[in-house]
Amino acid sequence: MSNKYRYLGIVILFLSITFLGSCGPITAGRQGAVSTVDTADDIHINTEPNSADYKRLAEKVTNKMLSSKQVQSWGNSKPRLVIGEIKNNTDDEGIRVIDIYDKIQETIFQSGLIRVLDRTANDFDYILKTELTSTRQYAKNNQELVYFTLQLKLFKIDGELIGQWSADMALAKAKRRLF
Repeated sequence: MSNKYRYLGIVILFLSITFLGSCGPITAGRQGAVSTVDTADDIHINTEPNSADYKRLAEKVTNKMLSSKQVQSWGNSKPRLVIGEIKNNTDDEGIRVIDIYDKIQETIFQSGLIRVLDRTANDFDYILKTELTSTRQYAKNNQELVYFTLQLKLFKIDGELIGQWSADMALAKAKRRLF
């Protein structure tokens, strides 16, 4: 009879361990590190922005300009505007500034407030100068923070500055990977 109880005890112990083991989270391999990410979030593995980031920044600062009192005071007059070349004052010469330029031009054109002229035009009312800058900060444990600033300056044809707008974007590199 003692073998019967020993066998029953082993079965009960095995079932108890199996039952208690199934109560915790299941992790197999690296699956325990899997996370869901909201697609509306801007997720970056490093501090390098992508084309969508630059376009979003360009649209943000351009809309700031278009909603300003300086531009709104033009009413229905629709002055002629030339958008100058974008000055890239970042540490990355490979940035496709043409994408930023195109987004600024598209946003201004779609507003219907201003007539956009080619850069080679000689007869215009205003010129828009644009500059992209960046600043990097480093901390211990491989942490990095990069600030990008896109600045628009609106000048009259005689050189008078009539408005200045900027928008910032910050990207951080964490000390551990997200994925």
